[in-house]
Amino acid sequence: MDTQQISANATDLVAKFGNAAHQAIGLYRTGGERLAGTLDQRWKAAMKQSSAKLSAETRKNANHAHQVFNGYFTKGVALSASGAEVVVDTLVGATVTAIERTAAFAEANLKKAA
Repeated sequence: MDTQQISANATDLVAKFGNAAHQAIGLYRTGGERLAGTLDQRWKAAMKQSSAKLSAETRKNANHAHQVFNGYFTKGVALSASGAEVVVDTLVGATVTAIERTAAFAEANLKKAA
C-alpha cells in the first residue's frame, strides 16, 4: 500500500466517523424536541386538572414559568446540538488536514530516499 492509498483510506474513515457523529447529534436534537413536546403536553394536562383549584394569578404565573423553562430547555438542546456539530466539523477538518500533510511529508521523504 502506498501513502496515497493509506491517506485516502484514513480520510474516508474520518469522514465516516463525522457522518456517524452528525447522525447521533441529529438523534439527540430530535429526542430533545420530542421530550420538550411531551413535557409540554403533560404540563397542559396537569394545569387543566388543577386549574379550578388555582387563582387566576397563580395560573398566569405558572404558565409564564412553564413557557420560560420550556424555552430554556428548547434553546439549550438546539445550542448544544449546534455546538457539537461545530466540534465534529472542526475535528474532522483538522484530522483530514493532518492526514494530508503527513501523506505529503511521507511522499516527499520517499522521493528523497529513492
